[in-house]
Amino acid sequence: MKSSAFAWVAAALRAFHVVLFLFLATPVMAQLEKPPMRLVVPTPAGGPLDLVGRVFATALARESGEPVIVENRPGANGLIGTEAVARSRPDGRTILLAAEFVASNVVMSKADVAPLRDLAPVIELMRVDLVVVVRKSLGVREPSDLQRAAAQQPGGLNCAAPPGGLGLACEQLKLALGPGSVVTVPYAGVAPAMNALLGGQVDIAVVPYDAVAPQLETGLVVAVASAGPEPAGPPFEKLPRMMQFWPNFTVVGFMGVMVPAGTPPATIAGLNRAFNNVLKDPQVRDALRGRGRTLKVGGSPGEFGASIAERIDYYRRLADAIGLKPQ
Repeated sequence: MKSSAFAWVAAALRAFHVVLFLFLATPVMAQLEKPPMRLVVPTPAGGPLDLVGRVFATALARESGEPVIVENRPGANGLIGTEAVARSRPDGRTILLAAEFVASNVVMSKADVAPLRDLAPVIELMRVDLVVVVRKSLGVREPSDLQRAAAQQPGGLNCAAPPGGLGLACEQLKLALGPGSVVTVPYAGVAPAMNALLGGQVDIAVVPYDAVAPQLETGLVVAVASAGPEPAGPPFEKLPRMMQFWPNFTVVGFMGVMVPAGTPPATIAGLNRAFNNVLKDPQVRDALRGRGRTLKVGGSPGEFGASIAERIDYYRRLADAIGLKPQ
């Protein structure tokens, strides 16, 4: 009888230990099953977007207390990385570091990816100063010189066109200077476009501040104007703006965060809070200071969505004006 009672107690204790183990292990198992957070950068490693992405990934890891993996998915003017995020599980674990290409691809590509249908905006992180640069031997020192230079160049100015909005800047220059004044020369990225400008293969380009700042020291290129609607930051704050000469000329560089459509609003709100805190991080601000980046703090998902919609509308009107057809 005593043996039976002892066996019953032993069995009860074993059952209790199993239940206790499961109770304690459940959070650990859930943590192990939760996929790592991924920040998808749709450009090659080492480029301007990638370098900025790694700054934000490090800061987000500090803010969230968990690792953040940077995953480079370059190709097709950002479409490969964009599609990868759009098709991911909408759980807030896969994040797109979005730039201007999410707006320009709407008019440049036939790919069935609509940024405000297949993706949900989280926050606009920054604006990027864009600068109009020319080869020094062209003899252009300000925007008003471009018309003369285009007339003197056989066939017009050769404009280096990286993918996306920077390439569309060449098309805007065509509209501003008139028929036969500009020839668009496509390049795979900003770096090869700058190399072509330094080598004299092209005459002009519109590029981010941090792509041209080191090249100015060579004396082979000259910054003549800022391309955005607002004055550029130091050391280009005294440059005239292209829109002061041609009111419809504007190229806006921006960078932000998007997640797959269908991500729960509470999850988006949590990411928005996290990135707003990251933008206040002194280490982030110090890392990006001097790179022509204007950080934004306190932005909402709706505000970023409105900015993207505004750029899409602008590019659609531009496409109509120049007869651009999606490829």
